[in-house]
Amino acid sequence: MLPALTACFIAGLVTGSAFPFIPLTVGSLLTAAAVVLASVSQAHDVLRYGTRLYAALLVGILYWTVYTHHGTAPPFDLWSEPGPIHVEARVVRPVEYSPGRAVLFLRPSFVERRDQAFAVPTGLLRVTWREFDRSVYEGDEVEVTARFHPPTGLINPGGFNYEDFLRRQGVEAVATVSGPDGVLVKRRGQVSTRWMLWNTVDGWRDRIRQSATASLPDPARGIFLGIIIGDRGALSPEVRDLFMTSGTVHILSISGSHLGLIALLSFAVVRRSLVWLPARVLEGMGLFMTPPRLAGVVTAVIVTGYTLLAGSEIATVRSLIMISVLLIAIWLGYRAQLLHSLAAAALIILLADPRSLFDMSFQLSFVSVLAIALVLQRLGEKEHDERPHRWLGRLRGWVIGATAVTGAVTVATLPLVAHYFNQVAWVGFFSNLVVVPFVGLVLVPLGLLSSLWLLLAGGTSLPMAGLQEFLLDGLVAITQWSAQIPYAEWHVAAPSVPAMALYFGALALVAWARSPVWLLRAGAGLVVLWILWWGWSPAHHGADGLVHVAFLDVGQGDAIVIRSSEGATILIDGGAAFEHFDMGRAVVAPFLWNHGVRRIDYIIGTHPQLDHIGGLAWIIRHFPASHYWGIGIRREEPFSVRVRGALDAAGLEEEIAIRGQTVVIDNGLCRLAVLNPARDALLQKDGLPSTFSGHALNNRSLVTLLSCGVHTFLFTADVETEILDLQSDAEWPGKVRVLKVPHHGAKSSLNREWIKHVHPEIGVVSAGRYNPYGHPSHEVIQAYADEGVPLFRTDRHGAVLVSADATSPRWSVHTAVEWTLRPVTLHGSWWREERENWQRLFYRWGVRET
Repeated sequence: MLPALTACFIAGLVTGSAFPFIPLTVGSLLTAAAVVLASVSQAHDVLRYGTRLYAALLVGILYWTVYTHHGTAPPFDLWSEPGPIHVEARVVRPVEYSPGRAVLFLRPSFVERRDQAFAVPTGLLRVTWREFDRSVYEGDEVEVTARFHPPTGLINPGGFNYEDFLRRQGVEAVATVSGPDGVLVKRRGQVSTRWMLWNTVDGWRDRIRQSATASLPDPARGIFLGIIIGDRGALSPEVRDLFMTSGTVHILSISGSHLGLIALLSFAVVRRSLVWLPARVLEGMGLFMTPPRLAGVVTAVIVTGYTLLAGSEIATVRSLIMISVLLIAIWLGYRAQLLHSLAAAALIILLADPRSLFDMSFQLSFVSVLAIALVLQRLGEKEHDERPHRWLGRLRGWVIGATAVTGAVTVATLPLVAHYFNQVAWVGFFSNLVVVPFVGLVLVPLGLLSSLWLLLAGGTSLPMAGLQEFLLDGLVAITQWSAQIPYAEWHVAAPSVPAMALYFGALALVAWARSPVWLLRAGAGLVVLWILWWGWSPAHHGADGLVHVAFLDVGQGDAIVIRSSEGATILIDGGAAFEHFDMGRAVVAPFLWNHGVRRIDYIIGTHPQLDHIGGLAWIIRHFPASHYWGIGIRREEPFSVRVRGALDAAGLEEEIAIRGQTVVIDNGLCRLAVLNPARDALLQKDGLPSTFSGHALNNRSLVTLLSCGVHTFLFTADVETEILDLQSDAEWPGKVRVLKVPHHGAKSSLNREWIKHVHPEIGVVSAGRYNPYGHPSHEVIQAYADEGVPLFRTDRHGAVLVSADATSPRWSVHTAVEWTLRPVTLHGSWWREERENWQRLFYRWGVRET
């Protein structure tokens, strides 16, 4: 009963997040009808069971509504205003370190701006400290003066929204500081009784981090820190992609598998060790504690210590709760009920914070554990006439069990992995059979033993560093071998929520159906069909006869995807690529995969600046391309070198685009013409090619015009006023339908006469929220408003999606914000808000995105 009630409670939380009132009304009517039917048919047991399930659903809806509307609204106006803010705060989470930076989560106690104190906010502040010169621990009191702003994210169809992620963590504002004086420590947490333990543990973590940094090379260092103290900052993107391809990326962070294997190993070792104790000791101990209880207590201590050492991250604490519930059941003498323990753990976590339900780690963890529980339950139900006592028989049983568990987890998590990562990691079915036990039973125990030795004996070198480096390099070798299997990296379109619901429904038939046999076969057939369909991921365009142009939200930068009705794909720029976040990997690639695009006909790098071509390196390496256009200027910055290296690896040569060139697509229906740069501009030697100023690079930007019947799209990159003065040139259009506003709306690209000349029907500004340049400028916005040109801005509307029929004047404009569900508030307009959410669902699931 508990698992069923928990499932209904979870359904209530999901419903309450966006559609609380209509389902309540419908559910009440259905319940009333069920009461009438039950009273007529005398099915009182069915009525009682159904009433409990509906009550759990109702509690879930009400709990979400009360929880999310509790408390006062955060003072966003304080953080939105420009200017530095002085904050005194306490570090309330373990500091996240990576090369050259530290990330602090602060609980403010005093806020001041321009000598005026403000009410203390209730949320957390996230401060990135670059070029830090000292360690800061959880519990320390610090001072920070910085320009804070509310958290921002990227809004793209089906994309990950970092703003929502930070909001669920309770983060209210973010800031970045640099240098030794960026963060000042006022008082250490050791002096506070409440924070002494956390401060001490964080100090231990820092000692382990520093000793590993001094003793282990990359990539062994990054993997060691990830699986021992939960510090993933030292992992390079290349290593992460390697583990992602092999389906083993989950072992790089401390997850339920780590804690579960450590708990299993600890419980088994302690229980087996008690056999060696003298009989008199065992008899005396039995008066107070049975061997299973003693093993459970020791296991609880070890697993809790591992959780503290790992920084007590939310995902790790969730795993600890699941294990603790199971250990409590063992202590109370109950037979291990994995499904009930899992349901109880889910209730505890969701009652503490129902927003956890929408965290990717929560979903993956519980689906994985549920699959494991069902498989173990099935295997336990089978009775064998001959129990294998020999080691060969036991080995065979272990292989069968491990294979069944790994297969079940792979199949159960497949839609979630595809939804969040656009990947079917089928290789993980095989690689996890080796990697998971190797990490959980060898690397993690050895790493914990080495860390304990370091903390007790002192020193600066990591004990057994040579052995650990050898084993960690072996893990990397196994992963590399798995990732090199043909078609191991298989990317797919992210399945929709209704499709995943149908998949899990079919999977439930396979898991629980006993008879008739046809029902079991039908469920298995549907599961196979869904997997094949997702693996194929057919293109979502080409049959509608429309041309689609998507201005993606890549923050402060440009990325434009053009998809013709004939299937041709053109990518103009790819956003920026930073140390830990690549717009090409995180934004552009998922958009292409979600629309069934596996190869690109033309990639255009408008000019070699980070915010335009930084993300193209990843795209070129992972998407076959026919042509690459650029302006031929070579720069020696790392991002430009990476793009050239990717071109060399892909066998592509940069084709120099010059005014007058034309690319014809759609058999003459559409053509893409180059309007800038002129040949003379590329031949000018106002400086060495690698030292062109930003102004010179902007004016050499590759400007293109897409003409499809009566529809014209002008992509102006970063050209400035000097180039816009060429409006009298016959090559430039006199009027366009869609204009990509030059240079993110910078004032240096404002030319009112040119705006009158092209007079677009709409303008699109690609800019990042709270960008340091102030784009788009107020003067630019006013200039377009004076001409009656509506502006769509990626910093406010997210991705802007335009569809046009090349054979008629028909066209449409949508934004990603239109499809973003919004919470329903408890005031008079709740009915309108909920109705709008249903309309957004229709747009997301009922019609094609762009």
